[in-house]
Amino acid sequence: MAVEVRLFNPLITATAGWSAAVEERSKRLLSFQVGTEEDGGRPIRMSTLFARRDLDPVNTARYLMVLPPLQAVSELARLLSGCTIDGIPCPAPGAVARSALSHAGRVVDLEALYPERQFVLSLLASLAAFLQRMGGWVP
Repeated sequence: MAVEVRLFNPLITATAGWSAAVEERSKRLLSFQVGTEEDGGRPIRMSTLFARRDLDPVNTARYLMVLPPLQAVSELARLLSGCTIDGIPCPAPGAVARSALSHAGRVVDLEALYPERQFVLSLLASLAAFLQRMGGWVP
């Protein structure tokens, strides 16, 4: 098993543990289709790309599922940047990584990661509108 040193963080692995959710998300990530083979039209799945990089697909998917979401996107994008899909280098590794992780059930956007920010922004917008109506503050 060839695992890149950057992909292994024993502290995260030891503290996160393996749960049923991690296993289910890992399976969904591995089944995500990123393209088709030029000859024959066979689907290229995430598991195929990991295997092409000499990574154990199951362990790599599990690892990505226990990383913090934005770090998982970054790591997967880095892995995908060296892969070929449909005979060409991966055109947008970051976008493919976000799509694959989203398909697997991981939250990959800031709005979903930090819903309290949306609340605080709406509260500040309401306060600014109130002050503007009262004539006390104009941005």
